[in-house]
Amino acid sequence: MLKGLFSQSGIISKILILFGISCFTVVLGAIVMLLVPHADVQDVSYLKSMQLVESVGMFVIPPFILAYFCSENAMVFLHFNKKTNWLHIALVVLFMLMIIPGINLISSLNQQLVLPKAFAGIEVWMKTSEAQAAKLTEQLLNIHSLQALLFNILLIAMIPALGEELFFRGAIQGIFGEKMNIRFAIWISAIVFSAIHLQFYGFFPRLLMGAFFGYLLFWSENLWLPIAAHFTNNAIAVVFYYLKFNGHTLPDIDTIGTGNTLWLGLLSAILAICGFFWLKKLLYKQKPVSLE
Repeated sequence: MLKGLFSQSGIISKILILFGISCFTVVLGAIVMLLVPHADVQDVSYLKSMQLVESVGMFVIPPFILAYFCSENAMVFLHFNKKTNWLHIALVVLFMLMIIPGINLISSLNQQLVLPKAFAGIEVWMKTSEAQAAKLTEQLLNIHSLQALLFNILLIAMIPALGEELFFRGAIQGIFGEKMNIRFAIWISAIVFSAIHLQFYGFFPRLLMGAFFGYLLFWSENLWLPIAAHFTNNAIAVVFYYLKFNGHTLPDIDTIGTGNTLWLGLLSAILAICGFFWLKKLLYKQKPVSLE
C-alpha cells in the first residue's frame, strides 16, 4: 500500500524523508545500546558495537526504506539490479591502490589550511575535532588478533563502504539526478559526503574520492563499483595499521607521496587523472546487463 507513495515528491521532500528516517533509526539504535546491561561506554568493544549499530542505522537501513517509499523497485532505485563485471571490480581496486600517494599529497596540502584570524575560534574547534577523531580511530585500529582484524574490516571497511555508498550515491545522488544534471548531483552528494564526516583537514581528498565514486556509479549504473572502491580505501588502512601495531616495520601509509616521496605523489596524481578518463571510456560505453 505504501510502496512508491512518495515517488512523485520533489527533491527537498525526499531528502528530508531520507534524513528523517536516518535520525529515527540512529536514535532507536542508541536507545537499544543504552539498554545493554553493565555497558562501559569507555570500553573499546562497546565503542565498536555502538559504531556498528550507528553505521547500520544511519546509512544502511534508511536508503532501503526511502527506496521502498519512493519507487516501485527498490533495487533499481539504488542501482543494485546490475550484473557485476569482476574485471571492472579488479580495475577499480587497482585504481584505488594506485592513487594512495596522490590522495596523501592532496591531504597534506589540505592540512596546511589556515583560516583568517577572524575565524580563529572555528579553527581551534576544527583542530580539536580532528584530534578527537584521530584518537578514536587509533583506539579502533589498535588490535592484535586475526579475529579483531576481521571485525575491523567489517566495522571500518565493509559496513561504511556499503552504507555510505547506499546513502550518498544510491540515495542522495539518485534523488538529485532524477531532476537535475547528473554531474551536479555527483558533486552535491560528494560535498555532503565529505562534510558529514566533520574532518575538515581531510575535506578535499574525501570530496574528490566521493566525486569519483559518484562518477563510477554514473558510468556503470552499478552501485557495487563505488562500494568496491570505498571498501578498498578503508580496508587498506585497517590492514596497514594492524601490521604496524603488531611489530611490522612499515612506512607511514599516510605520508607516502609527501616529503621525500613527493615525486610519488605527483606521479600518482597524474596516473589518477589518466586512469579516471580510461575508466570512463571503459565503463560508460559498456553498460551492464540488467538482471531478469
